[in-house]
Amino acid sequence: MKDAMSIRRLFSTYDKANHSTIYIIVKAILLFIVLSICVRIFMGICYSLLPSDMTCDVSTPAEERTINGIKSFSIRAWGAVVVIGPMMEELAYRLWLSMKKIHVAISSAFFLYYILGFVLAGDVQNRMTTAVISAILSLSVALLVYHLVSEDSLQNIKNNNTVYPFVVLSGCIIFALAHLTNYLICPSVLLWALVSCLPQLVGGISMSYLRINVGFLFGLLFHCVINLLSCCMTIL
Repeated sequence: MKDAMSIRRLFSTYDKANHSTIYIIVKAILLFIVLSICVRIFMGICYSLLPSDMTCDVSTPAEERTINGIKSFSIRAWGAVVVIGPMMEELAYRLWLSMKKIHVAISSAFFLYYILGFVLAGDVQNRMTTAVISAILSLSVALLVYHLVSEDSLQNIKNNNTVYPFVVLSGCIIFALAHLTNYLICPSVLLWALVSCLPQLVGGISMSYLRINVGFLFGLLFHCVINLLSCCMTIL
């Protein structure tokens, strides 16, 4: 059991080669549930131990609008959270796990688009201008990555049982930390904000496992279902 849940085993194609798709999906669901429970318990302990002024997360205006849209059953808000958001995040954070050059280039474009959108949002008031600038720069970097990166070097990384799991886990951590942008972070709440990203780390690990073993679409569907359940819990 310990070996079955190790990082090396989890982020490899061992289960793909030795087990059925149903087994892999069930394992991903159980992994997500068990880790989520552990994380929620840990968060509850941290919340009770930390001073109240260190646990007062404040959502950004954009995040507040999204939450209000979910509660008011806005089709736009639900579509963004349940479909568009997961699709873009999977393209940015997990498509590249195949270590195919074209996938790495596409993920690079979407990841940079996220970063530029966040950085330029405060300086460029026109949303269309921000989107165009981000898209041009992202596509340029994607083309550069595609022409500079070697397919053989990427496959060497994937075939390395020590390096590849570490790279995948690093991607999961980056995915989790990216959700810090949902909050107005100040030094006093930074520790709690980092703890609050643990559920996203759990999701990233589960979806990476699915992506590696049964493909991109399964990870995307899993992501959509998780966000759908989160939306349903928001309106309760």
